[in-house]
Amino acid sequence: MPGRPRTIVRKRQWAPFIRSSLLLALLLVAAAVAAPAGAAGFTIKMATLSPEGSPWDGFFDTMGREWEKGTDGRINLAIYPGGVAGDEPDILRKMKIGQYHAAALSVSGLADISEDFTAFEIPLFFRSEAEMYHVLRELTPGLRTTLDEKGFVLLGWGYVGQVHFFTNERARTVEEMQELRIFTWAGDQAMTNWWRQGGFKPVALAATDIVTGLQTGMIDALAVPPIYAMEVQFFKQAKYFADIPLIPMMGAIVVTKRAWNRVSEADREVLVKSGRRAEKRIFETIPSIEQATIKLMGSQGLEVVPIVGTEVEDDWKRIANDFAEDMRGKTVPAAIFDRATAVRDAYREQQEAEAAASAAADGSR
Repeated sequence: MPGRPRTIVRKRQWAPFIRSSLLLALLLVAAAVAAPAGAAGFTIKMATLSPEGSPWDGFFDTMGREWEKGTDGRINLAIYPGGVAGDEPDILRKMKIGQYHAAALSVSGLADISEDFTAFEIPLFFRSEAEMYHVLRELTPGLRTTLDEKGFVLLGWGYVGQVHFFTNERARTVEEMQELRIFTWAGDQAMTNWWRQGGFKPVALAATDIVTGLQTGMIDALAVPPIYAMEVQFFKQAKYFADIPLIPMMGAIVVTKRAWNRVSEADREVLVKSGRRAEKRIFETIPSIEQATIKLMGSQGLEVVPIVGTEVEDDWKRIANDFAEDMRGKTVPAAIFDRATAVRDAYREQQEAEAAASAAADGSR
């Protein structure tokens, strides 16, 4: 309808369209501050590194439209994609001062809120996505409480896919990878130290500087999910794909409690249910999109370097185990490390027992 405001607003920069007088501006600010919870027209501004037009951008777009429809227009969502709000540490700082109300953060960004989220940065910790999802669900109540104590509300989990190495030189063995300069998240000193202690050569950069780093030779490799590498075109510079899934890159949609307190109880229920639906859609569709993406990049010059199922896989498992042992109590708090391990191992035992029972039943027929 002509003249109807858009539900989803994307802005690359602040548009200089306000030419009101100082008095009017002050009145508008005063009205916003005085507005009761659930007041009409509250726009929640959400920042994310997810590129505009990516699958996650579509998930967020759908979620925002559900917000508007379910609240009769009282709550709207404005998405700031592609790092326009800065790297995740920048986003968190801006959320604290109220410039943004929500964010879709990776585990790295969530770890800036609480170190408990580093439990999902342990390499080769999960054997399958089903195992990963089970552990995530079991840990959710505690992590939700942790976020609440830090001033955030969890709306739903996200999944970007399995992290793999993309390199500008062919690297198949651990030793070959250790010769390359590998991107690490700026500000995550613990992970940078972890890479270095493992014999690798980490280079800390903001996520928004990765392309420049690859182009200038500042970095030779980065560990990211295939879909993200495709969306941001990292694979055009880093043309080799090490085919071993290192860690699942997960994240979450969080809202500041300050913004949450402006939303009525009824509208909060709409936001929570929509967040859960977005989570379900993400976990159901990302794995198949990831496989299609790898094939597409392969058709455009990406070379897949096989590791899983080859003679070098055990070397990667050994160094991953060494890293995991070293991370406990250092990079990853011991309590959450042990909790995640116990939940994972119990799930594995259950799955193995069910598989054995099923095999026995088939054999008896």
